[in-house]
Amino acid sequence: MSVRYKLVLRKDLSKDASEGAQKYFASVNSNGVMSYKQMCTSIAAYSTASPGDVHVVMDGLLFVLKEALLRGEVVQAGELGNFQINAGSGGTPTTEEFKATLIRKPRIVFRPSVALKEILDKVSFERISSGSTGKEETPGGGEDDRPVIE
Repeated sequence: MSVRYKLVLRKDLSKDASEGAQKYFASVNSNGVMSYKQMCTSIAAYSTASPGDVHVVMDGLLFVLKEALLRGEVVQAGELGNFQINAGSGGTPTTEEFKATLIRKPRIVFRPSVALKEILDKVSFERISSGSTGKEETPGGGEDDRPVIE
């Protein structure tokens, strides 16, 4: 199966671009959304666990993941990858001037495992026409390429 993309006209942000210049860029489109319930059912199909058992394990994973991240730990999730909390900050000339308020909003960083990244070598691309997604035009002239999640 291939990853679908369309061409979207956007402002050219390159250094030497003239005022108002635009270029076409690839925009990857989703093929839909797999719900949590469907994911649990699909995982159950590959194991002896029921969809309810998978749901309980996934809820447990989420609980343990949140607790470990709040303790500042890197969570190694095997063949899935690693999760950790990261945050940047503004700088100060001296350590005495630094205040915790300079730290920006933290975020959760996910680093996929080598096994998960291997699927990227198998990706192929299929161009679709811009009009086939039903998405609205953005003010800049291109289409809105953000995924729709219901």
